[in-house]
Amino acid sequence: MYTKQDFNFTTLGRTLILGFSYQHDERSLHFIQVLWTALTKQFNKQLEDSTTTFNSINLFFKEDFQIEQIKPTVLKTIDVLDFKKTNPTKLWKLPVCTNEQYTVDVHDFFNGDIQRINAYIDRFLSLEFHLVFYGFLPGFPYLGGLPIEMAIPRKATPSRITQKGSVAIGGDQVGIYPQDSPGGWNVIGNCPIPLMDFTKSSPNRIEPADRIQFFKISTAEYSEVLAAIENNTDHPYINPYPHD
Repeated sequence: MYTKQDFNFTTLGRTLILGFSYQHDERSLHFIQVLWTALTKQFNKQLEDSTTTFNSINLFFKEDFQIEQIKPTVLKTIDVLDFKKTNPTKLWKLPVCTNEQYTVDVHDFFNGDIQRINAYIDRFLSLEFHLVFYGFLPGFPYLGGLPIEMAIPRKATPSRITQKGSVAIGGDQVGIYPQDSPGGWNVIGNCPIPLMDFTKSSPNRIEPADRIQFFKISTAEYSEVLAAIENNTDHPYINPYPHD
């Protein structure tokens, strides 16, 4: 887990970047989320926005600031951070269709070797990921937890359109496209369930540090879920729920 010695400070205009080395374990990830929340609250009236990435907390100030005045407050916040009172993370299980029409990129990467493709997908479905942050597009979750030996490099030439719901791999990260979009990540399946509901005041049901595991559904089940969402009818996969 982190101590204040693990953080470095950089300024870019009115932005304070609190940098750190990404640690893969769940407890460290949770620590960063709690620290981000605490700093956002600490500087609330001074900030336009704040964000996190895999290796930074970014505080966007409304006005110019002196880092010599801000840094001691940040370090003190790290020192007194009440990490023990944090809520436990939740495990969410999400459906994904891995029919060949949704796995063209993986087929290309493995040169059509069905045995290697199936082995890769099976291992992917056995993994448990964790949500690090939302970025790139509104509602695009960056997931950590893909073993480095399963990393697939981003495409040299991005696709003009990556379909909404695409579960995709970029390096050793996993993401889910919330809308049709150009994209350079390699699609391994499609999840028909939107992770965020922007009609709600708190649109994201799945929070940073929560865990995600995908389970395989058939093409028929995938179509049923899409139809149920479009017709506003019930389906057991429409409302993902935490398992622990």
